Amino acid sequence: MSTFTQKLLNAGLNVVKPEILDVLPHDTTAFTQGLAFTQDMLYESTGTNDASSIRRLDPSTGKIDVLKALIGHWGEGIAIHGNHMVQLTWQSCTAFVYDITNFSIVNKWSYTGEGWGLAATNDGYVMTNGSKALQFRNRNFELVKTVTARRKGLPLRWLNDLEYVHGRLLIHRHGDRYLYEIDPDSGSILRLIDGTALIQQAKPAGDDNVFNGIAYDKLTDTFFLTGKRWPLLFKVRIPF
Repeated sequence: MSTFTQKLLNAGLNVVKPEILDVLPHDTTAFTQGLAFTQDMLYESTGTNDASSIRRLDPSTGKIDVLKALIGHWGEGIAIHGNHMVQLTWQSCTAFVYDITNFSIVNKWSYTGEGWGLAATNDGYVMTNGSKALQFRNRNFELVKTVTARRKGLPLRWLNDLEYVHGRLLIHRHGDRYLYEIDPDSGSILRLIDGTALIQQAKPAGDDNVFNGIAYDKLTDTFFLTGKRWPLLFKVRIPF
């Protein structure tokens, strides 16, 4: 546990545990960088220099329905608006826009710095780059504002994959076993969601195979959670 997380726990920040509803198989070669859910299907972005991809998964079985390799780039977080899916790249400063029906690339957007996590908001996107910054962007991916994630002056660094739910952000922190629930307007940490039980059940092999990947199914009010090269994909409910 990080010193930062320990300080939050010592300060009495509320901690909740996700309720595990289902456990599905997950491809152990998938270096998961982001998850997204829409139209009853689960989408996944994977990274590394030689195995980056975009995938569509059956959320009832975890099986891969469609896979498209991303050649020459390290894939990162994804988010969906309508029939368009946006995939970040780590250090290429490029976001690829796909048609989710056939995975064809219909546009490319540029940004400055690294790309890590991405989530769709009501009017655009929120992006992380591994720092303490939450970058809010419009539908054209233009930067609108930056909010710093913090708790009583302590900045929350290493922000990774994230999801926008019920007006809040749920964010992975690289190498951490918790999800952080954050107020998107102030950046304040509201509570922690403890992923310890998921990590213990998945038994990931290797220090790089960290807890990462979150998608929300609003019709059932449930989440999908996994990690890099994890053998398991979890469907859970998180109380709000």
